[in-house]
Amino acid sequence: MICPTGSFDGSHLEMRYLSRVSAGRADIGRATMELRHLDTLLTIAEEGSFTAAADALATVQSNVSEHVRQLEEELQAQLVIRGRRGAQPTEFGNVVLERARRIRRELDAMRTDVRMLQGLEAGSSAFGIVGTASRWVVPDVVADLRDRAPGVRLRINEGATPRLIADVIAGELAQAIVTEPVNNPRCVVEPLLRDALVGVVPSAVSLPAEPVPLDVVAAVGLVLPPVGNPLRQEVDAAARNQGLTIDVRVEIEGIRLIADLVAAGAGASILRETAVPPELQGVKTVRIANIPQRRLALVNARDAHLSFADRAVRESLVRVFRRRAEHRV
Repeated sequence: MICPTGSFDGSHLEMRYLSRVSAGRADIGRATMELRHLDTLLTIAEEGSFTAAADALATVQSNVSEHVRQLEEELQAQLVIRGRRGAQPTEFGNVVLERARRIRRELDAMRTDVRMLQGLEAGSSAFGIVGTASRWVVPDVVADLRDRAPGVRLRINEGATPRLIADVIAGELAQAIVTEPVNNPRCVVEPLLRDALVGVVPSAVSLPAEPVPLDVVAAVGLVLPPVGNPLRQEVDAAARNQGLTIDVRVEIEGIRLIADLVAAGAGASILRETAVPPELQGVKTVRIANIPQRRLALVNARDAHLSFADRAVRESLVRVFRRRAEHRV
């Protein structure tokens, strides 16, 4: 039975535990796990060998080996295997590494929070976003933070929903804008905005009343991203579900460029509603029949602690989405 009392002075972590219970009496043992031991294990995993880890830590290899030995003795498990290809973590080692990375991030966040309160330096925050929303979200968030929290440094990852959720759970990202549904119980999900696929056509094109059948929009001649693009995959899937084969007149990357081509009369397109530049002249958007809608949501790990910088970014994201929703009403 482990009973942590948790004294922490910034240089090492101490845990007291019940080592033996017999005859109604508990003997208290004591073991010390130092943060530098965890740092050494993390460096071995990052560098791939004990020798490279020693160089990175500016120490000798015997110290690296001793730190690992003490950590393995403390945990009563082999954490690293040495081989011809360097050092590889065992199954136990991977478990410890995951926890150690989280401890390192929490320590960094703690220092950042204190320094922000002291006004000594800015904080940093990492968030992710799906590509179809990044074009309009990222510039607005950067501008909003420049006015409200100019000291926050951003790291922004663009990616697909499954990858972003994995990064949030792993602690690589504090939070992310993803596409629902999100069924992972380790995530806290805050729905933000409905984001449907819409037809984008030149203003002069005459169409029937909304919602317009997909084949009618496609008959104008489509301008879409190339095969393999996430948006193209959504459009192709929607067409297959309706038993349609769509004719793509122009394949080109770049949502803004696609919208410009539509405005120039090169054809029609099917884009996410939020991706259509609101200031673009010469085009109109129409609802498409039998196209499933999606919602964008903000997710973070259920057990994560958001730093001051993370919370500032979160508030900014919510403001940007709220303004977007009000603009569409």
